[in-house]
Amino acid sequence: MANFDTDYNFMMVDEDAAQAHALVPDEPGQWAVVNGVKTWQGAWAISGVNSAAWPAQFAAIAALPQAERGPAVEAFYEQRFWTTAEAALEDPIAERVLDTAVNRGTKAAVMDLQRAVNACGGTLGVDGNLGPLTVAAANACDQGALLTALRTARLADYQAVVAANQQLARFLGTAQAPGPWWIRSQR
Repeated sequence: MANFDTDYNFMMVDEDAAQAHALVPDEPGQWAVVNGVKTWQGAWAISGVNSAAWPAQFAAIAALPQAERGPAVEAFYEQRFWTTAEAALEDPIAERVLDTAVNRGTKAAVMDLQRAVNACGGTLGVDGNLGPLTVAAANACDQGALLTALRTARLADYQAVVAANQQLARFLGTAQAPGPWWIRSQR
């Protein structure tokens, strides 16, 4: 069975490795010169909690002193991305499902898992629902083979995103010059 704290710490390597919970510029946005001063025009994030995607939750976390944001950030991820079905998966599979859910959405994360299970001989429908059949099939797989297949599925998912929107290619990169999505998919 998976452990949320373990999976959260795995995911945070990509969201805020130092767990500093600092306010940082995030997508969508760009730097602009306003009255002679370089200024960020766009969304902000604290440990991956984006002001554009989660405005109320971001505001509540941002209102806390930086040194006190950690528990609120962790609670945000647990409440929005952690399920009892995910807890029934084995680590390190659950780590990657949580990580993908945070970066790409829960449905995409589960579809990657279902594709990985099928690559290991499963016969799941790829519907993005993490139900008992998906959990049982994932746990029945050889976990090393499933982890390899999940890495492949995650990379293919990011490649499909970039194929649909070439402006996002900077996040993927290549095997020779990997970007953050490439690195994330292969951990």
